[in-house]
Amino acid sequence: MEKLRVGVVGCGRMTSTIEDEVRGRRLGGIRLPHSHAAAYKVVEEVEMVAACDVVEEKLDAFCERWGVPRGYTDFREMIDAERLDILSVGTRPEQHAEPMIYGAERGVKGIYAEKPLCCTLNEADAIREAFERNGVFLEFGPMRRNWAVYRQARGIADSGDLGGVESVVGFAGNSVGGHYLDTLLYLLGDPDPVAIRGTLAELNPAEGDASGMRFVKDTPIRSALVDFADGKTLHVAGAGVGLEFELVCEGGLIRTVNDGESLVVRKRIGETRFYEPVAVPEAEHWSGTERKIRELAESIRTGKPGVSNLRATMIGTEIGFGIYESHLNGGTAVHPPVPNRGRFVSSW
Repeated sequence: MEKLRVGVVGCGRMTSTIEDEVRGRRLGGIRLPHSHAAAYKVVEEVEMVAACDVVEEKLDAFCERWGVPRGYTDFREMIDAERLDILSVGTRPEQHAEPMIYGAERGVKGIYAEKPLCCTLNEADAIREAFERNGVFLEFGPMRRNWAVYRQARGIADSGDLGGVESVVGFAGNSVGGHYLDTLLYLLGDPDPVAIRGTLAELNPAEGDASGMRFVKDTPIRSALVDFADGKTLHVAGAGVGLEFELVCEGGLIRTVNDGESLVVRKRIGETRFYEPVAVPEAEHWSGTERKIRELAESIRTGKPGVSNLRATMIGTEIGFGIYESHLNGGTAVHPPVPNRGRFVSSW
């Protein structure tokens, strides 16, 4: 079988050097390979044929380290020349939308895009339109829905052993950065939001800007409540307990521990308001990045979206910007589609 041709835009941290950062640390749910490039090297169905970066020293180091034969300083030139099947986008957030749309319009079949997806909802709309019109599959960068413990949590919720899923609770995270809301949505099953309320910590507007339309860095959520069409709810209590999430079911609770190391499951005792622990098997951990690439390749082969798909990504992006809109209007409810779609927020 002919291998899928991969090109990488942005030869920095997430596509390459994060591999060195995580090695030797307490990992939570992380398993190597963790960078895009390291994972592409172990997936038999793909082959990195080219890379692009405007900083030639980074580009040269990337190509040498990962054995990539051709380097470019213009992503358009790379996409036009290389007949790519998969494009990895690991640039700064401000530079995500353009290569994604350009690739989608020129034959790329699947795009692995780092978080955040983009910096405005107008950009998100343009990405969605280009992907849907050209039948392009998205694999979004946030990792947890591709980690073993979070898959295990969803499996327990889907089994019905604890009754129906009612809500999810998170305790510390940002609004548009990608990771946080994506994890909460995955645990809920990616329902459609109908009302978004939220308040944020201190904002980071561009210097001299008082318009409420341009923020140079994302900020933590202090509180949030999102109502969904299926009756579920999402809650954020900015209590500072990062990297843990709790799924509330009719008859029990599922808590992820230490950023995906393990689960704690408790089942309601009869009709009481008390819970008792339930033993669950220890998860067999795997590389989330490798899993993402394999699932993207499978989507290209089968035509079926993966877990980190376009629809789920757009829901999380809409909610993130909706929390800004709510905060700037005193915490009142915002009903999608979120207005002021030109508001700019960069997670960096």
